[in-house]
Amino acid sequence: MIIFTCANSDIAIRSDGRVYKNFSFRSVIQDTVNKANELGYTPVVYDMGNLGIGERFILNNVTTNALFKPVIVKHCMETNEDDIFVYLDGDAQLYNAIDEVAEGDYDIGVTLRPFPEIDNEWYRQNFKWMKYLNAGVMIFKRTNATRQFIDIWHKLTENVGDDQVALNKLACLDEYPEAGSILEINGVRFKYFPCRQYNYYHFEDRLEDNIKILHFKGIVRHFYPFNWRKRLYCKTVVPVRNRTIEILKKILPLKSSGNR
Repeated sequence: MIIFTCANSDIAIRSDGRVYKNFSFRSVIQDTVNKANELGYTPVVYDMGNLGIGERFILNNVTTNALFKPVIVKHCMETNEDDIFVYLDGDAQLYNAIDEVAEGDYDIGVTLRPFPEIDNEWYRQNFKWMKYLNAGVMIFKRTNATRQFIDIWHKLTENVGDDQVALNKLACLDEYPEAGSILEINGVRFKYFPCRQYNYYHFEDRLEDNIKILHFKGIVRHFYPFNWRKRLYCKTVVPVRNRTIEILKKILPLKSSGNR
């Protein structure tokens, strides 16, 4: 099994221009490399700029990070001999063994956002584009259908300007699929792995059991490194805080209606 990842920089910049403290793409990727070696997988790292580790892989005429993914997936599959390829974003960390992803008769594995995450007005308004997949973790089996899909995905990504939007257009039906299910869409068999286990970024929601891959994307970068203190916080503080918020949401409308 090939575990491959990439980044174009070591540091991550916040929306206000400041650098995220205690977060480093290079450190996350090195953790993934160490865990892959420990588990007997083959790690492959691509340095797309100033990462400082891995194989240099510079793409010309790519103006945004939202366009490179199909290209780097195709390159990795063409230059490495294996049957299973697991792609991780540079801010995603292999956390536990994922041997089971090799099981099942499918071509491409995708990660399914939990339904509560998309059960809101913003997602309903943007469902045509966003749908229900996160492209931060993907699994590719060496099949003819996979090869054809990558080429189609590449073309659509260039057309729409975003690999995740293109993925959702190609790998989603309108109905939300069951986690673990396999659906065939245009000749490609997709398996839907739950994000809460294989692409976990729900640190502010609840701590799941048997997490396989952590994803320190966007506003949850401060949870890296995910040490015992942060695990304890997610296991004890987060549930109490979220329950308190739920109670307050029920109480405050009642008080408001009583003041009318």
